[in-house]
Amino acid sequence: MIERRHRQSIEGALERQAGVVLLDPRQAGKTTLAQEIAETRDAVYLDMERSADRRILEEPDLYLDEQMGRLVVIDQVQLMPDLFKALRGQIDRRRRKGFRNGQFLLLGSAADTLLHQSAESLA
Repeated sequence: MIERRHRQSIEGALERQAGVVLLDPRQAGKTTLAQEIAETRDAVYLDMERSADRRILEEPDLYLDEQMGRLVVIDQVQLMPDLFKALRGQIDRRRRKGFRNGQFLLLGSAADTLLHQSAESLA
């Protein structure tokens, strides 16, 4: 389980960045930690292992435009690799509207592919 002291680090990163990616092995406590953070903010949680949540993001801009100003937590983001392109556009639009920080918390299992996609799209 991720030690709860990491919560402060993640919350600090959300105060400085529009998007934060939390990578760790499966069953390490990412979801629990993210849900605890989301409970303290105006937030929405989506799990890409749930087909209903994946359907919500089939056209990501339609849904994410409605969530502007809220923290959007997306769990198991590696299951939807094409989502990173939409998130980059969302971050740019939100910044122009004054929402600079704390927009996305992305959770995924540590994998080279996910690291590359997130670094390239959210840099």
